[in-house]
Amino acid sequence: MKFESSNPAMKAFEKTENLSLGPTDEFVVDNSQRMTINGTVNKTGILIVIALFTGAWGWSKVMTSPQLLMPFFWTSLVVSIACSLALWKRPDWAHIGGPVYAAFQGVFLGALSGMLDSVYPGIAIQAAMATMATVVGMLVAYKTGIIKATPMFKKIIITAIFGIMIFYGISILASFFGVHFAVNSFSNGSAFSIGISVLFVAIAALSLILDFDMVERGSAEGAPKFMEWYGAFALMVTIVWLYFEILKLLSKLNND
Repeated sequence: MKFESSNPAMKAFEKTENLSLGPTDEFVVDNSQRMTINGTVNKTGILIVIALFTGAWGWSKVMTSPQLLMPFFWTSLVVSIACSLALWKRPDWAHIGGPVYAAFQGVFLGALSGMLDSVYPGIAIQAAMATMATVVGMLVAYKTGIIKATPMFKKIIITAIFGIMIFYGISILASFFGVHFAVNSFSNGSAFSIGISVLFVAIAALSLILDFDMVERGSAEGAPKFMEWYGAFALMVTIVWLYFEILKLLSKLNND
């Protein structure tokens, strides 16, 4: 079977297709060492706890030294890209790459949340609650069949994901030349800017449907046990992105 996902991190699942064919496969595992949904959920929980602990540290540090925010951002960005590229080639390293990714993203998001919360009290807890509610809502929608990961749905979400990635990539490159996109600012409360953020939040939320589908099918098809860590890493990537977009949206709404 062919695995597809809107989340670039999930691409390594493609290496596990047709695992039951025999010793010629890239990953061959014993039946007692297969991926399970519960195992993936537990490992996702571990990554979230790691992010919460490092996030608390990042929050405390940036409140006393605000100038650390950008170094935290660039460090987390570099580590995120490095982990994604490394695990795309070696998903069996996810038990190391996943926690490293969660730790560095936690520091940055904790620092960013602390900065914004000092300006808009309560915005961090609102973003966290909205993220949790969205994850649960998307899971319910997936399990009840309200939203299905059909081939067309996948194509639309994947196209949107890459469009957003290109947008952020251009934004980062442009910033090196002193060009900043107003629509990408946390303080831009215009209707257009808010509309873009709503769209990004929606795409991030809908991408969870594809990730849930990948984890479920990976378990059903007998993917290797280490893919639980990889699935957890991939879900963490989407959850981190969702929280970031919700935090940005709430910040804009407070500036309208």
